[in-house]
Amino acid sequence: MERKGGYVWSPQLTKNGKKNAGYSNMTKIKKGDFILHNQNGKVIAISVAKDDCKEANQPSELMEDESSSLWNNEGYLVQLIYYPFDVNISTADFRQWLIDNYKKNSAFGVDGKGKQQYMCNLAEEHAVFILEKAIEIQENPEVLLHLKGALSEIVDEKNPEYDQVEKDLINIDLENKINEDQIDTETSKFEPQTTTISNSTGREIPKRNPKKAVAALILADYKCEYNPEDRTFTRKNGKEYTEPHHLIPISKYREFDRSLDVKENIVSLCSHCHNLIHYGRLEEKKEILEKLLLDRQDQLSKYGIFIDLEQLYIYYKYNK
Repeated sequence: MERKGGYVWSPQLTKNGKKNAGYSNMTKIKKGDFILHNQNGKVIAISVAKDDCKEANQPSELMEDESSSLWNNEGYLVQLIYYPFDVNISTADFRQWLIDNYKKNSAFGVDGKGKQQYMCNLAEEHAVFILEKAIEIQENPEVLLHLKGALSEIVDEKNPEYDQVEKDLINIDLENKINEDQIDTETSKFEPQTTTISNSTGREIPKRNPKKAVAALILADYKCEYNPEDRTFTRKNGKEYTEPHHLIPISKYREFDRSLDVKENIVSLCSHCHNLIHYGRLEEKKEILEKLLLDRQDQLSKYGIFIDLEQLYIYYKYNK
């Protein structure tokens, strides 16, 4: 009924008035997020959220069903576009892999079986595995487009943020000896996140403005904001070489009501620290994140972004 109606719905609380992790997870869904749908041990579809989760009473077709008495009327609703698979994926076929690659907060238990929970978080490693298996056997071009888009979105979070074209634009601006006195030092004005549509996946993705990265590097005086004494080299313009990095990953833009591509959220890092924060061990990332957030928290707050260290750890896949 949910698939036919183009949504997912859950109660807000159990019949006993208690919170439920599966129901609470509904509130985290944002426009553009993807969901993999499981039925009787098989992954049968991928969907894309049309809007953020909202409060809504139980849909009429569910209320007419015998099971409606199990749930409270007040609930959470997410409108979706469903893309049913050509060939369903039986997770039982990969149970040993799921056991060997158990993740505490994912949709699968230590026995490799799916949790009996309405809406589960899906660990990155599990999501990549299932998406890759689905891509291997699907034929519908529309389904493949969204599977590849979801996979690309996960993989892109692991890679440096700026592509080669953007890096070239940043370097050209810096090497042209931009007038540093013209850089705006005032708090950025509110602006929505600029987005574009990926040519390869058809998904909405955040768009970066290289000039804002240039401003951030200049305001940092071309120093690494974690370790100003770290080894670097000299640009053609005579300044030290550092790289821009979005402290709050720009991929998390759906979770904020304003752009993350602002100088308050762009830090200057040497190549060593920048690579470490993308690819290094988690305990080493923690030390960098603590300092960067401590130094930037006031600037972020003035701009209207409020975030604590625990949330930042989650974004960087850090677990205590």
